[in-house]
Amino acid sequence: MRQALARVVSDECDVIGMVADGEAAIREARRLAPDVVILDIFMPRMNGFAVGRQIKFDLPETCVIYVTAQPDVAVREDAHRVGASALIAKASVGTRLLDAIRTAMAPRSRADGLTLDDVRMNDRSDTSNSPRRRGPG
Repeated sequence: MRQALARVVSDECDVIGMVADGEAAIREARRLAPDVVILDIFMPRMNGFAVGRQIKFDLPETCVIYVTAQPDVAVREDAHRVGASALIAKASVGTRLLDAIRTAMAPRSRADGLTLDDVRMNDRSDTSNSPRRRGPG
């Protein structure tokens, strides 16, 4: 899955790290200070929500985007509590991930919001900002 995500974003993003588990994601995020981290909810060694929560605590400006095979209401609520910028169904990654990254990287003056499998937060349609880099996940 990591290589597939990297292929999806590589035309517009610099992939600066990929890791195999949650503990490594936190360690690499601290080391690399990425603009965006893409996390699966189910990760070895640590739950993706615990990873995202720690990354947001350590690096509040880093955007967290979750991908999941089970995008139900409970998962959406948990992602929102962590402060995620987006939650995307794995089946939609190919068509929605770059939009989610662009939206997350939009000017920080927007109000926070999270939608399930709809990456245009708060009806913001300007997605012209290209992300600079992506971190572990």
